[in-house]
Amino acid sequence: MRAHTPDPLHSKGINMKRLLLILLFTTTLRAEDAASILARSDEFRNPLGSFAVDVELTSYDGAHSDTSKFRVYGKGSDRSVVEFTAPATEKGKFLLMLRDAMWIYMPSASRPIRISPLQRLMGQASNGDVARTSFTIDYSAKSASEDGDAWVLELEAKDPSLSYKSVRLWIDRTSYEPQRADFYVASGKLLKRAHYRKFTTMSGRRVVSDIEIEDLVRPGRRTTMHYANLGERTNPDKMFTKDSLGKW
Repeated sequence: MRAHTPDPLHSKGINMKRLLLILLFTTTLRAEDAASILARSDEFRNPLGSFAVDVELTSYDGAHSDTSKFRVYGKGSDRSVVEFTAPATEKGKFLLMLRDAMWIYMPSASRPIRISPLQRLMGQASNGDVARTSFTIDYSAKSASEDGDAWVLELEAKDPSLSYKSVRLWIDRTSYEPQRADFYVASGKLLKRAHYRKFTTMSGRRVVSDIEIEDLVRPGRRTTMHYANLGERTNPDKMFTKDSLGKW
């Protein structure tokens, strides 16, 4: 009786199917891992469900510098109100951010005005930099790779209307603290870079306390963001509506 000879094409087909299944599993696993890494890193920026925190911005342009202060009230990862507290000429102004939609209230205006989160608030810090405290709500982590002691996450905007189409985020592989973030607009141009300089403990949580933002379009210009007095606060839902701005 003639022995059966394996069909090389059949064997090749089976091996190809196995390879595709392995690649599919690996790709899914990497996406899940990247999402998990991002969620852990976001805890250093938004550790409380409902909170208030003081933010001090200092803008540097050569030898010149300016400082402004704000009080940020947040609830969840996608709602925040920014109260202008200094200088005195800015008091009475408020920003409301709901996901990537933003309004500003000024005492001289009859109603809140819709603005862009990408618009500069001060120096290299945009409205969204101060109001937004989480990447997870707006971005999907597509992949995670290794760069020395850091994870490098490729983040893609969930909504095409978001200010930045993609973000490349470096995260410490041991502590999961964010290290650096590069922000890209829809054209693929790199506009700015954020460095997470210092961390401290507030309200029993380890959180980022100092961020430096570089202007990559106009080199030499930078803005620092210092966070202090983070604490739990029961912020009612009505705070996060246009009708309530400037009335509480």
